[in-house]
Amino acid sequence: MDKRKIHLDWYGYCKYNLDNIDKYVPEKAGVYKIGVLQKSSGKLKVHYVGQTINLNKRLKEHLDFKNEENECLVKHLRKYYCKFKFARVSLQNNRDGAERALCFHYTPECNDPDIIPDGPDIDINND
Repeated sequence: MDKRKIHLDWYGYCKYNLDNIDKYVPEKAGVYKIGVLQKSSGKLKVHYVGQTINLNKRLKEHLDFKNEENECLVKHLRKYYCKFKFARVSLQNNRDGAERALCFHYTPECNDPDIIPDGPDIDINND
Protein backbone atom coordinates (compact mmCIF):
# COMPACT_ATOMS: atom_id res chain seq x y z
CA MET A 1 0.00 0.00 0.00
CA ASP A 2 1.31 3.46 -0.91
CA LYS A 3 2.00 5.91 1.87
CA ARG A 4 -0.36 8.84 2.21
CA LYS A 5 1.35 12.11 1.34
CA ILE A 6 0.91 15.38 3.17
CA HIS A 7 2.42 18.65 1.99
CA LEU A 8 3.45 20.91 4.88
CA ASP A 9 3.95 24.64 4.47
CA TRP A 10 7.09 25.20 6.54
CA TYR A 11 7.79 28.61 8.07
CA GLY A 12 10.87 29.69 9.89
CA TYR A 13 14.58 29.21 9.95
CA CYS A 14 14.20 31.96 12.49
CA LYS A 15 16.57 32.39 15.40
CA TYR A 16 14.93 30.53 18.26
CA ASN A 17 14.00 33.23 20.75
CA LEU A 18 10.88 34.70 22.37
CA ASP A 19 10.77 37.72 20.06
CA ASN A 20 10.65 35.58 16.92
CA ILE A 21 8.08 33.23 18.43
CA ASP A 22 5.84 36.21 19.27
CA LYS A 23 6.40 37.71 15.83
CA TYR A 24 5.96 34.66 13.61
CA VAL A 25 4.35 31.73 15.41
CA PRO A 26 0.56 31.42 15.63
CA GLU A 27 -1.40 29.90 18.48
CA LYS A 28 -2.36 27.04 16.15
CA ALA A 29 -1.74 23.31 16.11
CA GLY A 30 1.25 21.97 14.24
CA VAL A 31 4.64 20.31 14.15
CA TYR A 32 8.05 21.89 14.60
CA LYS A 33 11.75 21.20 14.44
CA ILE A 34 14.61 22.84 16.34
CA GLY A 35 18.23 22.70 15.30
CA VAL A 36 21.35 24.41 14.07
CA LEU A 37 21.77 25.80 10.57
CA GLN A 38 24.80 24.14 8.97
CA LYS A 39 26.98 26.67 7.16
CA SER A 40 28.29 24.12 4.66
CA SER A 41 24.90 22.91 3.42
CA GLY A 42 22.52 25.68 4.49
CA LYS A 43 20.28 22.97 5.97
CA LEU A 44 19.01 22.62 9.49
CA LYS A 45 20.70 19.90 11.57
CA VAL A 46 17.66 18.93 13.57
CA HIS A 47 18.16 18.18 17.27
CA TYR A 48 14.49 17.97 18.28
CA VAL A 49 11.05 17.61 16.69
CA GLY A 50 7.64 17.90 18.28
CA GLN A 51 3.97 18.57 17.85
CA THR A 52 1.42 20.56 19.77
CA ILE A 53 -2.04 22.07 19.70
CA ASN A 54 -0.49 25.53 20.32
CA LEU A 55 2.82 26.17 18.51
CA ASN A 56 3.39 29.58 20.09
CA LYS A 57 2.95 28.30 23.64
CA ARG A 58 4.95 25.09 23.19
CA LEU A 59 7.94 26.75 21.54
CA LYS A 60 8.05 29.25 24.42
CA GLU A 61 7.89 26.42 26.97
CA HIS A 62 11.07 24.86 25.57
CA LEU A 63 12.89 28.15 26.27
CA ASP A 64 11.93 28.04 29.97
CA PHE A 65 15.11 26.23 31.01
CA LYS A 66 14.05 25.96 34.66
CA ASN A 67 11.00 23.90 33.71
CA GLU A 68 12.11 22.17 30.48
CA GLU A 69 12.57 18.48 31.30
CA ASN A 70 14.53 17.58 28.15
CA GLU A 71 18.12 18.13 29.31
CA CYS A 72 19.53 17.38 25.86
CA LEU A 73 17.41 20.13 24.31
CA VAL A 74 18.35 22.63 27.02
CA LYS A 75 22.04 21.82 26.47
CA HIS A 76 21.73 22.45 22.73
CA LEU A 77 19.72 25.64 23.18
CA ARG A 78 22.35 27.02 25.56
CA LYS A 79 25.35 25.93 23.47
CA TYR A 80 24.26 26.66 19.89
CA TYR A 81 22.69 29.41 17.83
CA CYS A 82 19.49 27.42 17.30
CA LYS A 83 16.78 28.03 14.76
CA PHE A 84 13.29 26.66 14.36
CA LYS A 85 10.80 25.81 11.64
CA PHE A 86 7.13 24.99 12.03
CA ALA A 87 4.16 23.92 9.97
CA ARG A 88 0.51 24.22 10.86
CA VAL A 89 -1.25 20.84 11.02
CA SER A 90 -4.77 20.95 12.40
CA LEU A 91 -5.71 17.27 12.62
CA GLN A 92 -4.22 15.19 15.47
CA ASN A 93 -3.83 12.10 13.28
CA ASN A 94 -1.85 14.12 10.72
CA ARG A 95 0.33 15.66 13.48
CA ASP A 96 1.09 12.18 14.82
CA GLY A 97 2.05 10.99 11.34
CA ALA A 98 4.09 14.10 10.58
CA GLU A 99 6.01 13.93 13.88
CA ARG A 100 6.63 10.24 13.29
CA ALA A 101 7.95 10.95 9.78
CA LEU A 102 10.19 13.73 11.11
CA CYS A 103 11.60 11.45 13.81
CA PHE A 104 12.43 8.73 11.29
CA HIS A 105 13.86 11.20 8.76
CA TYR A 106 16.10 13.17 11.14
CA THR A 107 16.63 10.79 14.10
CA PRO A 108 17.05 13.87 16.31
CA GLU A 109 19.35 13.24 19.25
CA CYS A 110 17.14 15.05 21.77
CA ASN A 111 14.01 12.99 21.03
CA ASP A 112 13.52 9.76 22.94
CA PRO A 113 13.36 7.03 20.26
CA ASP A 114 11.02 5.03 22.50
CA ILE A 115 8.40 7.79 22.44
CA ILE A 116 7.77 8.17 18.71
CA PRO A 117 4.07 8.81 18.08
CA ASP A 118 2.00 5.88 16.94
CA GLY A 119 0.58 7.65 13.91
CA PRO A 120 -0.12 6.81 10.31
CA ASP A 121 2.75 6.04 7.97
CA ILE A 122 2.88 9.13 5.79
CA ASP A 123 5.31 10.97 3.55
CA ILE A 124 5.90 14.64 4.23
CA ASN A 125 8.14 17.28 2.75
CA ASN A 126 10.84 18.04 5.32
CA ASP A 127 12.05 21.44 4.12
